[in-house]
Amino acid sequence: MPYQDTTISKNGAAREEAMQMRALQLSALSRVYEGADRILTGDPINVHVVEDGPAVTWSDGENIYINQKHIGEISLEMLTKVSGLNYHELAHHFYTPREGTTLLKYVIEQGYYTSFNILEDQRIESLLCARYPSVSPYLQSAALIWLQTTPEAAFTNYPLIAGRRHINVKIREAFRDLFYKPELIPDIQRITNEYRCLAFPRDYKRAEKLIKEFHELIISQMDIPPQCGLGSCDARSPIKKGRPEPGKAQERDARVASTMGKPESFYIPKEPLEQSQQGSQPNEQGCFPGEPHNSGPQKGESVEGEGTSNGSTPPTQTHTEVSMTQEEMLQKREEKLDKPTQLNTWGNSHVKSEGGLPKDLNDLLENDIQTIYDRKDVIKDVKRKQNIIVHGDENWDDNSALGKFSDAPVPAKALLDYRRFANELRKLKDDSEPAWERETVAGKLNMPRVMRGCDIDKSFDSWSTGDDSTNIEAVILIDRSSSMSSGANDKKASVACWTVKRALESIDCSVTVYAFDDKNEIAYRKQDKAGRTTYKFIHGQGGTDPYESLLLSEKTFMMSTRPNKMLFLITDGQFDSKQNNPVIERLAKRGVLTVMVLIMDEGSYNDAVTRNNMAQSLRDKTDFSHGAELFARVNGGKDLLQLAKSVVVGAIKKRRLNN
Repeated sequence: MPYQDTTISKNGAAREEAMQMRALQLSALSRVYEGADRILTGDPINVHVVEDGPAVTWSDGENIYINQKHIGEISLEMLTKVSGLNYHELAHHFYTPREGTTLLKYVIEQGYYTSFNILEDQRIESLLCARYPSVSPYLQSAALIWLQTTPEAAFTNYPLIAGRRHINVKIREAFRDLFYKPELIPDIQRITNEYRCLAFPRDYKRAEKLIKEFHELIISQMDIPPQCGLGSCDARSPIKKGRPEPGKAQERDARVASTMGKPESFYIPKEPLEQSQQGSQPNEQGCFPGEPHNSGPQKGESVEGEGTSNGSTPPTQTHTEVSMTQEEMLQKREEKLDKPTQLNTWGNSHVKSEGGLPKDLNDLLENDIQTIYDRKDVIKDVKRKQNIIVHGDENWDDNSALGKFSDAPVPAKALLDYRRFANELRKLKDDSEPAWERETVAGKLNMPRVMRGCDIDKSFDSWSTGDDSTNIEAVILIDRSSSMSSGANDKKASVACWTVKRALESIDCSVTVYAFDDKNEIAYRKQDKAGRTTYKFIHGQGGTDPYESLLLSEKTFMMSTRPNKMLFLITDGQFDSKQNNPVIERLAKRGVLTVMVLIMDEGSYNDAVTRNNMAQSLRDKTDFSHGAELFARVNGGKDLLQLAKSVVVGAIKKRRLNN
């Protein structure tokens, strides 16, 4: 008996440990996808893993919820699928109209919400793939796995995937050919292929008409309603929070989406329709009953290749653009009618009945899913997520090499500068901490002070809740081009960088340092502390292109929950504006204080101005600032440090005043 008790106790402890480990992994999974989503959107999106819910995933516009019942072992395959589900919800965040818009009011009042969601799921995925092509394999994976694991819905799934052109066209055609109501296929193709490239709010009215047609011509005519797949359209509530992308951005994505993916071939029913068997003639549009027809543009509609009534580019190729001439199609139909009927004959062979999807379709799905799993970019991305979730490795900078920089002794002057800077920051931090403010005109009455006969204006103490002005996420980018070694600018920048990082770390701020030439290297990760008496000498020897460093900086900022974010970009020359300026300006719009520092003396600056043939009146900061909010030209390390101090201190004080 004691042995059994010990065994039960050990088993219980093991289960408890497994449950705790599972909870830690799911919490890490939330952080991983939350960070990725914030990077893509620039919005403070939250990702939650919950015990249960109405669907596999759902969102309200600001929060994404993942049902943990559908998360198995944290494998590469599982994370690929979860990534697709997460991106689907992110697509809703980007593009789906919120509750209260004219379109949602119409949809809800008319009872078309299921039809709206089926069409909207295909539109948002198309637009997201147009903007971020790298998400396509994940969305494909989630959809293909769903198609493969719901064989009971194979005969009704076609309306849900007809507009998902990121899915292999052979798979779409296979589900089209399985669809149990072939007479509905022309309208499914027509509506989904147009709706997938609508841009809101411009196309609200057109969307209303298409949703109504989809509901009346398709959904209401289906004896077996389609399962709603990834979108869980019957369970999903209208999105209420956040704001979708503005109209111009949606229009750009719609134009790109219209050229993506391969359209399906022209549909001809495998079995001739009864009317055709009776020798029926084509109708006035030149098509047999039940076949696609082109009725020509209606009022307010557009024709492929022509502009719409509002001047926008038409969406995409539809089923009306046939891959064969009408004569070829009629000839094909006549050949089919002339073939003799094959009579059943007795035989002695046996094929085991297995049910589910047809073998060729199942093989096609399996092959496409495996192709996604074998992609190098998918493997790299998913393995990184797996390492973070399972092993707790939160090194998000794995896209860049950790540079090999020599340690050098910190000059005595720099040690003194650090102490002065750190003391100044600590005073600001103390002022921002929660504390009692003594001898105030209002607050809590201080009886001992009153009994001693103090003035009434000094009789109270008030509690200050403090502020978060010193909670800073900082990134420093240092140019290590060959020109930085001229005049020892690389050494001066390295020492100043150490001083700023060490001082900010003294008040628990986070500081990451990237070094760039034509590529990016990590000088200090955020978890790396600056040495007490040594600095990393970031030597100069390459070109000048901060693009990779800027993208990693954006990643670092968007993943950080710290309220104050600062970017210092230190260089001694100009670099490509077309590629880099949009990133710098985007960071500024996302709340990052961007500071461009040009290490260049007056003579070199004048020479640069002359070389660029700039007029004297145009000699201002805009030519070197690259869109940064603050710009300064410094002569060396001393000026660089003084600038950094003034920016950091000024930003903290400004934040305190605004709190």
